[in-house]
Amino acid sequence: MKINVTIIGYGTMGKAIAKTLSKDSSIKIFTVDIDKKDLSGIKKSDFIILAVKPQDAINAISELKKYGINKKTILLSIMAGFPIKKLFSLSGHKKIVRMMPNLGLSMGLGIAAWKKEGLSSLETKKVKGFINKITENFEVKDEDVINKVTAISGSGPAYFILLADYLFKASKNLGLTLKESKILVEKTFLASALLSKESDYSMLINKITSKGGTTEAALKVFKKKNFDKTILEAVNSAYKRAKELSK
Repeated sequence: MKINVTIIGYGTMGKAIAKTLSKDSSIKIFTVDIDKKDLSGIKKSDFIILAVKPQDAINAISELKKYGINKKTILLSIMAGFPIKKLFSLSGHKKIVRMMPNLGLSMGLGIAAWKKEGLSSLETKKVKGFINKITENFEVKDEDVINKVTAISGSGPAYFILLADYLFKASKNLGLTLKESKILVEKTFLASALLSKESDYSMLINKITSKGGTTEAALKVFKKKNFDKTILEAVNSAYKRAKELSK
């Protein structure tokens, strides 16, 4: 049986989700750039995925209401800081899921948290099966947890890539070529992710660090510059912003 999915908003995340779902032949995807406002396919949709930016939500939901949302359709929002209560208020639709995925899903390495509202046990099972097709995930009961997840894994890829970018620039600054710098950072990045699955983070750092060695010298600078506090402050700032958007 075909699952009809309409993705509203064909930006980075919309495209990533469409790419992932397109691998499943049981799913028929209808993508919509909200500027074109061609929403003729929504009435047949089992799922409508709202992948627009939060500032475009009111316009997008207004257009959805003009065409009419089938009562059986499940509205799934991936908008950061956009609470279920507000989605219900704007759309009048009762079957809503709020989810926070990350861009890793485009590589089959995503993680998402989600919360449901207005779904039967059968519909919840249907949602779980559908989200499993998109990314690894877990359900939460407290919606504020999604704001916290946003600050960690939703925005998280940018944090790691920022560090990679700084290492890349530092490598070039040492005199290595662009090609050499890129492959050194890339391989180190990938290996670190895989290694971290094998051990506790602190234990792994201790395993890599030799007393009086090069790694210890670098880590001392991080400690002196309060690298841990900077990370904590950055994540708290992202969480605070997610909560602000919720209001």
